[in-house]
Amino acid sequence: MAKFTAVDERVETKSEKRVRIFLAVLFFIQTVMTTFPFTQGVVELENGAKAYQHITALNLLIQTGGYQEISSIPLALIGGVLVIFPMVAFFFCVLDSKSRIKYLISGLCSVVCAVVIVFTLAKVIAIGGIITLILNVITLFMTMQGLQATNMRMKQQEKK
Repeated sequence: MAKFTAVDERVETKSEKRVRIFLAVLFFIQTVMTTFPFTQGVVELENGAKAYQHITALNLLIQTGGYQEISSIPLALIGGVLVIFPMVAFFFCVLDSKSRIKYLISGLCSVVCAVVIVFTLAKVIAIGGIITLILNVITLFMTMQGLQATNMRMKQQEKK
C-alpha cells in the first residue's frame, strides 16, 4: 500500500523523547539552582569585623561592587559558566529533537560545570553547589542513555 503522507524517518522514539524531556527538566532545575548558595565562608568587612557570607552563582557573575579588582574577573567567569551553560543546554534539549548534538552539548556543559564546582569551589562548597554537582552526575548518565537510544534507533533504520 502506498504512503499518502510524508513521514519523517528521523522521528524520535518514546525513550528518546523521555530522556530529552528529563534532561531539559534537569537543566531547568540547575538554572534555578543558580540562586542558591554555591560558596560560603568568613569574609572580612571594611571595619575589620568578620561576617559569615553565602555567595550564589548569580552573585559571582553580577558583582554588586563592580569589577574594580583584577581578582573579580575569574569569579565572574566562574559565575558565567555556572549560569549560562545550563541555560544553553536547556534550550538545546528543548529545541533539538532529531540530532545527537543535544547530547554532546549537555554532556559537555555538565562536565564543565562539575569541573568548575569541584576545582574552584571545593574548599567552601555550599548546598547549591552540592545539589548542582549531583544533578550534573545524573545528567551525564542520562546523556549516555539518550545516546544509546539514538544509536539503537539509527541501527534499526539502517536494517529497513
